[in-house]
Amino acid sequence: MKEICKIVNVFQGSGKIDLPKPEGLASKWLFIKAQCGNTTPAAAYPFGKMSLCAYTGAYPTGYGNLVPNSCGDPQSFDAKVHGFSHMHVSGTGGIRAYYNYAVTSPIIGNILSELNDTIVEENATPGFYSAKLSSAVRFEGTVSQKLAYHRYTFPDEGLLQIDFSNSGLNRKWNGFYSLPENAEVSITSSTRVTAHIKVQGIDLYFATDCPSSKGVFLWQNYIQKNGTRLYLTDKSERFGAAFRVNGVAELKMAISFVSSDAAVAMLDSEDNNFDTVKAQTEEKWCSYLNKIIIKTDDPALSEIFYSNLYHTLIKPCNGCGESYIYDASKADGNFYFDFATLWDQYKTAIPLILTLYPNEANGIINTLLYLTESNGRSPINVTVAENNDFTDQARMLVEHIFADYHFRYGEKYIKRMLEATKHDLEEFNKDFIESGYCKRYTHILDICEALNAMSVIARTLGENDTAERFETLASRWINAFDVSTGMMSTDSPYYEGTNKNYSFRLLHNMQERIDLIGKERFVAELDELFGYSREPVKQSASPIFDPLELGINSFEGFNNESDMEAPYAYLYAGRHDRTCEIIRAGMKYMFTRGRGGLPGNNDSGGLSSCYVWNALGLFPVAGQDLILIGSPIVNEATIALIINCISKLKLKLLVILFC
Repeated sequence: MKEICKIVNVFQGSGKIDLPKPEGLASKWLFIKAQCGNTTPAAAYPFGKMSLCAYTGAYPTGYGNLVPNSCGDPQSFDAKVHGFSHMHVSGTGGIRAYYNYAVTSPIIGNILSELNDTIVEENATPGFYSAKLSSAVRFEGTVSQKLAYHRYTFPDEGLLQIDFSNSGLNRKWNGFYSLPENAEVSITSSTRVTAHIKVQGIDLYFATDCPSSKGVFLWQNYIQKNGTRLYLTDKSERFGAAFRVNGVAELKMAISFVSSDAAVAMLDSEDNNFDTVKAQTEEKWCSYLNKIIIKTDDPALSEIFYSNLYHTLIKPCNGCGESYIYDASKADGNFYFDFATLWDQYKTAIPLILTLYPNEANGIINTLLYLTESNGRSPINVTVAENNDFTDQARMLVEHIFADYHFRYGEKYIKRMLEATKHDLEEFNKDFIESGYCKRYTHILDICEALNAMSVIARTLGENDTAERFETLASRWINAFDVSTGMMSTDSPYYEGTNKNYSFRLLHNMQERIDLIGKERFVAELDELFGYSREPVKQSASPIFDPLELGINSFEGFNNESDMEAPYAYLYAGRHDRTCEIIRAGMKYMFTRGRGGLPGNNDSGGLSSCYVWNALGLFPVAGQDLILIGSPIVNEATIALIINCISKLKLKLLVILFC
């Protein structure tokens, strides 16, 4: 069982891409996003609250050496380690909320200062991260589901200096960090400190304990302060606490969304030592990764597969019974955050989680239900920040997820799902109801597919009038297309793609969609998108040039989520051979081992889960009761489903073979 954990390379995708030189069809695909995976090797728990590793302030996770970027060859800087932080995004781009709270710095001697060190040795396995610094301090980190555990080995006496003011990335990059609106830090004993900050509209409460402390004090702007309480309102200040230590020192950290007392209660709820927690978390990872057992003759393929499965199971995060938005007890005690963003996750990552992990599936559905009910509209982006939605990306994606849950688990929650959908439609999609159009035509398809999915639930509940209304509105899908060309209209702006990228979404009525253009031309347009008649492309190296300006209209090569399902559109036109050829090329040239092993932003598991599905030879159709058959690259795979899930599973496997 533990063998799989040994296969995982948690560093995969944490740096610039370093892929095999693409040949054949794969050489025709244009990357539009930055050529890096943006993952982190942080010690993490499956869907856990905390993640712990070195903090440099780099974009976008706080780990590594990249500057803010959005396309081309990512640029780097001379990154120094400032300490070790406790929450990280995973694989995202510019989501405007970057966490990295309570940076803890091991300082040699007794003089407060900003740590600027380098890593001379680094290691990570599922649930564990370690680094030896040039100062000769060795750091080891592990996590439970809700706490972070540090262990430092000092060559002499020193300080464990905690900066509670840190939120985000390097402070010189305006817009990528946020200073607390107010703060309070208190010493509650010789080994314990609590803190409260309000950042990006969210209250965060910290409790930290250092059992081997030789003394503790507060500081402001790296100057020691007298007393046991520090209260600040100046956003320019840096502040925190410092423990005096010597030799081996351990520290554990809790972060609560509710209160300082709740953070302390979290801290006191676990009485395990570092090595016990490390072993327990590794065992948990093994149990989660063993949900899929593959057989292959290629050790490299095993590493790539399980490394991608690992990075799929980092986000979203379990709030451990807490919520910063509503009373988490109303959601069966499960609140999940870091849907960053649903546009990235809803096609591949969420369907995989719903299929394999029922406990997480229930928590995710409860969270999305309560967010939709309490806000009156379905979210696209859920982070630890207020007012952080990405309305340009999509609409009504939550309804796709509701349907995916229903097809896997039956009728639980469906009445609430339907009521939430009705309100979401009536209150926040009036432009579509009144005219049949939205400013962004991709939103027309989002809404139509959501309504078609939810009409199934309406009929299950016997609400046939509602189902018929949804189906009538869903018939407006054709408004997104230019009937003269059979492709998505050019009258609309498109998010991270062109009308060509979005013209091959997997709709609920694919036969009608193909009839609009004709089967022969449908295949010809797909062939053009994938480059069958095009010369190889040269990827842009410029971090400021938008490759879409080249006008190539290319498949984005798994570098981005816009068209990752497009290879499967061939199935509906009887060209399964084309699907196989494209998927095989993608698996061979777009994914590999190590830090450079992902072709683009992993986006909270959106890309790594795409690899997992494709490697298995399967692909889910979001919001539909279909899993398509592609071209597996493993010899054999066993997927463990919970018995209750199997008994209610309403998914169909569909393959349309060519003659």
